[in-house]
Amino acid sequence: MHRLPGEIPQHKTKSIKLMAIVHRLQTIMVNENLTPAELVGCAEIVRDNYGKLDNISRQAHYAPPPRRR
Repeated sequence: MHRLPGEIPQHKTKSIKLMAIVHRLQTIMVNENLTPAELVGCAEIVRDNYGKLDNISRQAHYAPPPRRR
């Protein structure tokens, strides 16, 4: 694709969002002194816990614990 001199390159919204996410993750890695493997491990833990919370919240027949007398 040809570009005119001085023309500002245009990015798609998805690309801009992805660049912002990558920048945030890089900032977290620097601030927390994390390796990429450690960051992935943290993300997996968050994903697993979110799935567990989602399963708990979808239970239709939740019975509260009995009251103490």
